[in-house]
Amino acid sequence: MSGDRRVSGLRQHAGLRWLVALLLSALVVSGASLGIFSRKEPATLPAPRSWPECGTSGPRTPTGHTTGLQTAYADAGADTGDRADTGDGADTGDRADTGDRADTDAGDDAGDGTAGAAGAARTTTLVVVDDADGPAAFQVHASRAANLVSHFGPVRVVRTSAYQAGMLGRHRALVYLGTSAAQRLPEGLRRDVLAAPRPVLWMGGNIGTLTTADDFANRYGWRWDGDGLAPRQVLGQQPADQARAAGGQGLHGVTGVRYKGALLSRTSTQGPVATFTTLDPRRARVLATAVTDDGRSRPWAVRSANLTYLTEVALNSDTDDDRFLATADLLFDLLAPGTPTRHRALVRLEDIGPQADPDAVRAAGDALSSLGVPFSFGVIPVYRGPLPDGPERATVRLRDRPELVRALVHLLDRGGTMILHGYTHQSDGPPNPTNGETGHDFEFFRTHFDAQRRLVYDGPIHGDSAAWMQRRLDEATAEIRAAHLPVPRVFETPHYAASPTDYRVIAREFDARYDRGSYFTPGWQGRSPVSPYMDEQFAPYVIRDVYGSVVIPETLGMVELRPSLPDEGTAEAILAHARSQFVVRDNVASFFYHPFLGTEQLEDIVNRMRSMGYRFVAPCEL
Repeated sequence: MSGDRRVSGLRQHAGLRWLVALLLSALVVSGASLGIFSRKEPATLPAPRSWPECGTSGPRTPTGHTTGLQTAYADAGADTGDRADTGDGADTGDRADTGDRADTDAGDDAGDGTAGAAGAARTTTLVVVDDADGPAAFQVHASRAANLVSHFGPVRVVRTSAYQAGMLGRHRALVYLGTSAAQRLPEGLRRDVLAAPRPVLWMGGNIGTLTTADDFANRYGWRWDGDGLAPRQVLGQQPADQARAAGGQGLHGVTGVRYKGALLSRTSTQGPVATFTTLDPRRARVLATAVTDDGRSRPWAVRSANLTYLTEVALNSDTDDDRFLATADLLFDLLAPGTPTRHRALVRLEDIGPQADPDAVRAAGDALSSLGVPFSFGVIPVYRGPLPDGPERATVRLRDRPELVRALVHLLDRGGTMILHGYTHQSDGPPNPTNGETGHDFEFFRTHFDAQRRLVYDGPIHGDSAAWMQRRLDEATAEIRAAHLPVPRVFETPHYAASPTDYRVIAREFDARYDRGSYFTPGWQGRSPVSPYMDEQFAPYVIRDVYGSVVIPETLGMVELRPSLPDEGTAEAILAHARSQFVVRDNVASFFYHPFLGTEQLEDIVNRMRSMGYRFVAPCEL
């Protein structure tokens, strides 16, 4: 299973609900309880052979991406104190540009200092992020922005306080995140935005400090309510009544954003959005509107000349139909305006380990193949039984299950793409957090349930290091080879959680990841819990994230046997979110499915997504 998340902090992961659903419904059941391990197995494994490259590989490297992507990522795990990080070597460019060195621009993106490098800089998007509220807030917003913008090519991130005059003119476009009302805009930034012809996407506050209200209205066609300063953004959330009681400028109670005819969700506890007093429709075009819980409607996204303005920093997503989808689409106007409309989809068969039922695995693959649908499947090479299990705790390897291996070969023969889903999908130690069984527990991160049975993230596995992670991956791929199967080039992180060091090893060893990434802030100093310092993000298209991995989208979640919430974990919820994600003009909508649920719901989702206009593809086709 994939996607377990934290209960507090930057935002609650949708995956926590998935874990609870699995535990309540016994969705991931032990192989022994199914009687699978007692069934008669063929005497030998299928003979080794080869398959087309698409059967194990990820997407083509997105056009314009660079392996040395400059982002705003600092290794929060470096100071944990409970592990010996043998490391990936020196910092290779994951840290943010602080502006403390000469501004060469081109060297960040091409690295050779030539005229060609200068040209490369002009294909790079400049992301400027407020830093007045400290490194943690800066880190969260900068990482989110860099990840999303990376879909369109190289990214350079600078702190607002470090902006130098002329930077905008040496980049293709500017994305500014106004996250702090305490931020002072450098004079060079104000002048460049007002004078430069390059596209600018301004999110959140501080736009009222660009120039005088009269001059702004003359240039762009609207006036602010007050001085144009959005309330200070915070990492945590607060109840709507507290947000209103806190006062401040802006529109409170916003629960949705209407964009391209779709009503995208928004949590009102995210605070108010900036508002206008006047807007000239002849000069400023309203792209999206904010909708409140009492029925009011106000502009949410506006464009005039080369300036696109969003009334909040909408880069986080609390649901799979969040208003951040509008941000993801508006980036095309800024960075790839000629992109044709297309809507692609992926489906992944999940948690196929030695405990899986070969018949159910075959049936799921056959159902998709008969529909002409490419698919992928996540494989766990080694099964560990639950604790306590005495001295004879069950350990079963793929090579011990020839019939299951034949079922996996069957999937490959039908065009499936094999994904490596960890080594054991549990941590070989104490319960983490449930019973130590494969598919239930985390493999690369320590967790526990608190007294209220809420999931808490504690930190990296004890002994975690680049060398430890490398051994784990080597053992996993050795087991795949021992089963006479091809070694996948795509990795799916168990329960979507690993340390920063682990993520970088994955980036080095695999062509791509297929998951939702977990990201960290400098506020974490290695003390438990780490939950408040973790963030999860998904994108509706392929990105290269701050760890250096090409990331295949997973955007829709899964079908639950017994949904834990009325509007989530069902085929209808997946379809509703797929419909909302259609607002992104070139999106990839992706869900995952456990084969032992049968094929009826699987076929229904696929057919109805096709009816919406989605075309199912293999990961290598992205």
